[in-house]
Amino acid sequence: MNPPRFSVIIPSYNAAPLVVQAVESVLAQTHAAHEILVIDDGSTDDTAACLEPYQDRIRYLHQSNAGVAAARNRGLAEATGDWIAFLDADDVWHPSKLARQARVIAEHPQVGLLATLCYDWPAAGHPELPSGSDHKIAIVPFESLVVRNQIVTSSVVARREVIDQVGGFDPRMQGPEDYDLWLRVAERAPVLLLETPLVGYRDQPVSLSKNAERMEQGMRLILDKLDERGHLRNRPWLRRKTRGYFQYTFGYLHYCIGNYQIAVRSMMMSFWFYPLPYERAHVRYTFGRARLLVAAFRKMLWG
Repeated sequence: MNPPRFSVIIPSYNAAPLVVQAVESVLAQTHAAHEILVIDDGSTDDTAACLEPYQDRIRYLHQSNAGVAAARNRGLAEATGDWIAFLDADDVWHPSKLARQARVIAEHPQVGLLATLCYDWPAAGHPELPSGSDHKIAIVPFESLVVRNQIVTSSVVARREVIDQVGGFDPRMQGPEDYDLWLRVAERAPVLLLETPLVGYRDQPVSLSKNAERMEQGMRLILDKLDERGHLRNRPWLRRKTRGYFQYTFGYLHYCIGNYQIAVRSMMMSFWFYPLPYERAHVRYTFGRARLLVAAFRKMLWG
């Protein structure tokens, strides 16, 4: 079996100089990437100038601002590798990331998508990891992924053939467009999680109100698309479980931005769809939904 040829896709919008750190983390890989494509989605900062010293080692592609989904799709259209690796401009990779994922791919040739764990970034350095070949692999079944997204985009490598079969990112979404693609891949091929922290994840501040609106719109579209594909047609309880968790997510987002009445309504809908407790893989606390409902109800009544 030939080693995987990873095409790395880095969408960037006004992310200089963070995108430089992302590019350098790819260039530092012990398993060299087949190619690095940086898609500049209409940046107005000095992204182009910051990347100028790397022009002989990356493919820099500029486009009018169209959103992260369109930027990643541009990368997919230009990529020539048989595996696609995604990296956000504000994240970085551990130097052994691609090498470790290539090893897992060789051991599990049927895998369609392989993700990893993350660590906080910025930090003093990358975490020290065992150099041996031992690694823990977890299967991420569709039945679990459809309830809650457990995958960080910058950790993903996906088989190009499978992405071509299911299509790229849906540009109608801004927020959960990656989750939508992971679900479509999981319907076609096995999804695995390498339980090793190989991505430095930067938790960037966002506008909670804008993020809540975008996430809710996108997740409702995901539900509609799941129904259109009919993957849950003969699994009514899993469908209710999925919709219940989505309502829980909506409730949490609206609680965070102070929309307590909407939060209460969403939490009540969550219990209506799925009255049973969710597994610990899906919620941090066994009775987290009930606690959130009570907290939102108190805030709604008494502020």
